[in-house]
Amino acid sequence: MGNKRWHLLSLLFVPAALFALGAESASVNNYDIIERTINFVIFFGLVYYFAADAIKNSFKTRRDEIANSLARIQEKLQDSKKAKEMAQMQLEEAKKTARDIVETAHRESVIIAQKVEEATKIELENLVRQYNDHIAFEQRKAEKLVVNDILSEFLNQDSVAISKDVLVKSLLKKAA
Repeated sequence: MGNKRWHLLSLLFVPAALFALGAESASVNNYDIIERTINFVIFFGLVYYFAADAIKNSFKTRRDEIANSLARIQEKLQDSKKAKEMAQMQLEEAKKTARDIVETAHRESVIIAQKVEEATKIELENLVRQYNDHIAFEQRKAEKLVVNDILSEFLNQDSVAISKDVLVKSLLKKAA
């Protein structure tokens, strides 16, 4: 490649040298636009020839950096999408769990309310039965007291002369 460069370089310098020689013979009033243009093209060609690889490598390096940066950004975007999907799945799962908890709590509250109602009903029935039993007990107790008082008064009186046998028979009739 080194030989090729020298060969190209010599091809570029030969026309430049020829135009330079021709420029000396030209008058001062003539404009040398053609020579200047050819010199510019030769200069540009030399710069391109010597700096083309460096510029191409620089652009290639920059393009690769941009491509790598874009690849990293795409990867981060994919990771973000996956994380978003996971978060949405977890959110849906949490919503489902919350609905299940609310439904379970509602069912449990209904069951607890029924149990409390049943327990209260049983307790009220027990209280009513105890009250009725207590009333019946007190009535019997009062009846016994009245009967005992009347019998005591009646038996203690001297004016009544009923025999004990007659009294026992009448009491047995009443009791039966």
